[in-house]
Amino acid sequence: MNDSGELAGVAVEHSCEGLPPQLAALLGDEHVLTDATSRRFHGQDVHGSGVLPLAVVRPGSVEELAAAVRLATATGAAVVARGGGMSYTDGYLPIRENTVTFDTTRLNQIVEINPRDRYVTVECGVTWKALADALAPHALRTPYWGPLSGLRATVGGALSQGSIFLGSGLHGPVQESLLALEVVLADGSLLKTGGAALAHGVPFFRHFGPDLSSLFTGDCGAFGIKARATLRLIQAPAESRYLSFSLADAEPVFGLMADVAREGLASECMAFDPGLQAIRVKRISLAEDAKALGQVVRSAGGVLAGLKEGAKVVLAGRNFLDAGGFSVHLGVDGRDAADAESRCTRIRALAEGRAREVENTIPKVMRANPFMELNSMLGPGGERWVPVHCVVPLSGGAAMFAACEAVFARHATELERLGIDHGCLSCTVGGNGVLVEPCIYWPDARQAFHETVLDPAYLAKLPVFAENLPARQLVAQLRGEFADLFAASGAASFQIGKLYRYRASLDAGTLAMLDALKRQLDPRGLMNPGVLGFPATTV
Repeated sequence: MNDSGELAGVAVEHSCEGLPPQLAALLGDEHVLTDATSRRFHGQDVHGSGVLPLAVVRPGSVEELAAAVRLATATGAAVVARGGGMSYTDGYLPIRENTVTFDTTRLNQIVEINPRDRYVTVECGVTWKALADALAPHALRTPYWGPLSGLRATVGGALSQGSIFLGSGLHGPVQESLLALEVVLADGSLLKTGGAALAHGVPFFRHFGPDLSSLFTGDCGAFGIKARATLRLIQAPAESRYLSFSLADAEPVFGLMADVAREGLASECMAFDPGLQAIRVKRISLAEDAKALGQVVRSAGGVLAGLKEGAKVVLAGRNFLDAGGFSVHLGVDGRDAADAESRCTRIRALAEGRAREVENTIPKVMRANPFMELNSMLGPGGERWVPVHCVVPLSGGAAMFAACEAVFARHATELERLGIDHGCLSCTVGGNGVLVEPCIYWPDARQAFHETVLDPAYLAKLPVFAENLPARQLVAQLRGEFADLFAASGAASFQIGKLYRYRASLDAGTLAMLDALKRQLDPRGLMNPGVLGFPATTV
């Protein structure tokens, strides 16, 4: 990575100039993009830019995916898989010339919904919103049912990167909902794992002897491109409730979150620190957001109940968030009303003496609009945004938050001079961990990625900044310091990409085995070179 936060390329020994026409003959001209605009967009993620891909291919079937990978790697081209593109750790950005980006979003078929045996099989370009919509008539959902970026984020992208949020308070990250995978390897062959590996039967169960699925979860496409996935299904909750609390200090915040997680009480449990709370307050009031308010009214069940809930949102506005304080927000699901209320009663008992209950606008609106437009990838004043994160044990949340604050404190003068703001989001991950996610906002020019992905009407309301290289360089430095801190603390991370110190964090024996598996599955290093810290070898 260079000083501006953009990736430096690695040269290859020969050209693949004849490859795009061959791919077009296989997939059709309209599904092989070589124009500068498409290549520039697919060479960026939420945060940075990489080397422009040679071409962007959009296979429409698993067979086309396998054939296109086989064709590309036979010429020595590198291949990189891209789902909805919501990564911010350079996970799918090319670092060498002659890279073909595989846009998987045409692989969007829901293959099978099996309500009786509780599984769903999808092609990996299916978005989380599309999956949730397809399951809703069956009153079913996957245990983890998507990130907040699920309007665009895909099932395959989440499995490749690691992902949490909706449902993660109870059910952990996306990997824990997985039953089976079908993966295209570097030579174009198809490998089946978990329940899909059985020659006879259906993929209802993942574990029968050694399970290969985990090798391909969180790999960022280093070992193969995910084609199909089978996920567990559970009954959608009959009743949901929402709670919010205001707290003065970090210790009770992480104490309350840990207690809720240990008892398995909430499907989502998240917290804002004072910095992030102040940034969120700057956004347009929820009461003024007609789309959000309308969804709250419709999701409440019944006209009178809907009007009542909508009125609460309007009256509360953002004034219930204490200036300079922390807040905790919870989505609570139950088998019935009594179960949901019982969970809320227990949470209130855990909060007593350390938190003040406030209007539950934030979790209520979040659940009513789980897959909203992705406008929050810019700050409320049009600032660029990038998060970093780690997952630590439940007992370590407050200490990690303090360590992150210390990183910002070391650079306080520079941050103020360059107009860089920050805050922190935290949330529980199953009954074992808590995610701590510092978020950085700075004034800088938008990328083509933002101009393409964000709502044009929203963009039109925001100011436009000039290029701000000094701020961008400091943000890159901060991200590096956070990555070092997380590695030294023994923390885990999702979206490893090319940012987090994955290889340096591994036991020597584990690393040796991982390298051996990479050599076996991808001997020429053509699957997403450089990701997870694998050497970006030339061909």
